[in-house]
Amino acid sequence: MSTMTPPLTFKSYFSNIWTAVRTVFKGLTITTRYIWAEKPVTIEYPEVREVLPENSRSRLYNDVENCIACNQCATACPVDCIYIASNRRDKEAPKIKTKDGTPIRLDLTQYVIDTSLCCYCGLCTVVCPTECLTHTTDYEFSQYTLDSMKYDYLEDDIRAWRDRIVK
Repeated sequence: MSTMTPPLTFKSYFSNIWTAVRTVFKGLTITTRYIWAEKPVTIEYPEVREVLPENSRSRLYNDVENCIACNQCATACPVDCIYIASNRRDKEAPKIKTKDGTPIRLDLTQYVIDTSLCCYCGLCTVVCPTECLTHTTDYEFSQYTLDSMKYDYLEDDIRAWRDRIVK
């Protein structure tokens, strides 16, 4: 005993054709409405640059003039991409403070971030007591080699970012 499907009737045949035409037309109407009503979202980079939100996490910047070398950012970093070295200041050295009034007791001798390892999680910026380590909205920092992705924030050319980044 075999189970066969009943043959199509004349009415069901044209009903299926009508359903196919109707659904295709409905889909094309939605597509056409979208094409004509929506504005294009393509930007012509690099002539036009997208403005990122203030809370975006792009390039890290450390304002070393306000860094107290507390090492909390390096401790909080899950991938260990922050390298800090410091020396205790001499007792007879003039007293200096950060912009928020925190005394600086250590002289920062090295502050390097290897951005090729960084996962941009933001944990280092959260624990910074003087808020000198921040994520910026600068997203154009590609390099040709991995070694050039290490930024020494005590160098003069990187300190020059301060005028462009810190507000």
